[in-house]
Amino acid sequence: MSAPTPRRPKLLVVDDGDRYAELAHAFLRDYDYATRCDLAGPCWSCPRRAGCTLTHAHDLAETKEALRRHRDVDVLLLDVAFELPAARLAPSATGERDLARRRRLQGLDILAALRRAHPSLPVILMTSREELADDAALAAVDALAADESVVLAGADAFDARALSLLVERVLAYRGAPPGDGGYLWGESEAMARLRRDALTLARTSLPMLLLGETGTGKSALAERVIHPASVRRGPFVSVDLAALPSTLVAAELFGAARGAFSGAVERPGRFEAADGGTLFLDEIGNLPPDVQRMLLLALEERRVTRLGETTPRPVDVKLVAATNADLPSLVRSGAFRDDLYARLNPAARLTLPPLRERRADLDALIAGFVARAFAGGADRRLLVEYAAAARLESTAPVEVAFGRPPPSAARAITFVFAAASMAALRRHGWPGNLRELAQVVVNATVFALADAMEAARRGGQGVGAAARVIPIPATLVRRLIAPDASDGGVSPARGRVSLALTPRASLHAVARDLERQLYEQLFADCDGDFARMAERLVGSGGPKAARRVRLRFNQLGLRARRRSR
Repeated sequence: MSAPTPRRPKLLVVDDGDRYAELAHAFLRDYDYATRCDLAGPCWSCPRRAGCTLTHAHDLAETKEALRRHRDVDVLLLDVAFELPAARLAPSATGERDLARRRRLQGLDILAALRRAHPSLPVILMTSREELADDAALAAVDALAADESVVLAGADAFDARALSLLVERVLAYRGAPPGDGGYLWGESEAMARLRRDALTLARTSLPMLLLGETGTGKSALAERVIHPASVRRGPFVSVDLAALPSTLVAAELFGAARGAFSGAVERPGRFEAADGGTLFLDEIGNLPPDVQRMLLLALEERRVTRLGETTPRPVDVKLVAATNADLPSLVRSGAFRDDLYARLNPAARLTLPPLRERRADLDALIAGFVARAFAGGADRRLLVEYAAAARLESTAPVEVAFGRPPPSAARAITFVFAAASMAALRRHGWPGNLRELAQVVVNATVFALADAMEAARRGGQGVGAAARVIPIPATLVRRLIAPDASDGGVSPARGRVSLALTPRASLHAVARDLERQLYEQLFADCDGDFARMAERLVGSGGPKAARRVRLRFNQLGLRARRRSR
């Protein structure tokens, strides 16, 4: 029996003209494209090439329809300037009224309109920062670029080979094989069983209940595994119930009519937004009692009624709920309805194990987090800078080794976690689970890379095989795991900071946001003195440590401005 032909990545070109579509179809021939059938009109759903024209979307409406019909689009090639009639322009994300400016930046408004239903779809904006030449436009791009999923093509937009490499880089960011979405399973039996059960239940119409401690990957499992495996054409819509005021939960989920309550405007709810797709309700234990009743009716009748209306609207969603709370205890105390708990299918619930019970998976998880960190964005740019300083190939792949360096003939740049480093990682209790591990691993590799770059620029690292190996010292790992126990003797009181946890599209985005807050607070506390910041972070305030801290500070997009006294 012959092996199945691997699926080719699918692109969707969005441009009011033909230049980018012609370029892509003529030179990017290793990809499939969203198509529409000339014989049947703009249906975007023809499953075969016969009778189809390789075309593209011209405005927001056509883009939405293309993504609804083609759930398997991997990358969006999006122009920025659109010469469209005013009636066909997407609503301005900033309230801009000038028609010429709206046309010049229409691609940004299209992207903003798509982000709610497709928060993690990689997008290549066919422009450069120089062409935008507008602080407000650049700020809008930066705000939309969650997790580096939005990149500017720059000069590569008209270079077929360079554009192909850019598409491949974006695909590498998005993740691994279809159906797994880059989810890091590891090799333990518990995770193999979880994967099998998740893929089986995803294909049913039953609601799913995900249980597990904070940081175990429940939202990533829902978005990257369950939703794609369900083969539903609608979008993935996520709602963090813990982040919503209890008075607004009902309107957020079910929608509202104008005047339904003070300040209410006509708006659909998340159920309607997820119609035909997956609705993920995180922290469902926080659901208010009155909304629990409404949710039960929506699940039983497959209909929702907006607040202030009497006519129900049919909806078809795959519901996935998650919590780190003890729902049976909440049921016994009366805080959670027993009939809703039964409707959420507790007999088929999935429990994600904490990281302390997955120590056999540490090697695979570390390798996955390193690969994800250096697939694109600021960390990838830092790696390219290091390759240039060490006179290595800028396209050298990244690998991870444990215990000892790989053979010197290897072409990759390899991060080596020494035996002592791994021993420290295995001893740690990981109260933050995968989220904490990802932050420790990314910080350790970035700091080690910064040290290696300094050595390479001084000539101490050398070139060739020696420069390809970047060790991760055990002292660095121990300081990242327990900063208060560092050699600098930072006291517990002095080492405490207050961080605000905000839901993001991925664990990497959450970790980066928390790290940015940490650096902002330390910068303010230390009055902009990077040596003092280094002493707080790694127990050493010397010039070398200060340069490492400043490098990471810049990577996080922060500006070094001293506070006025």
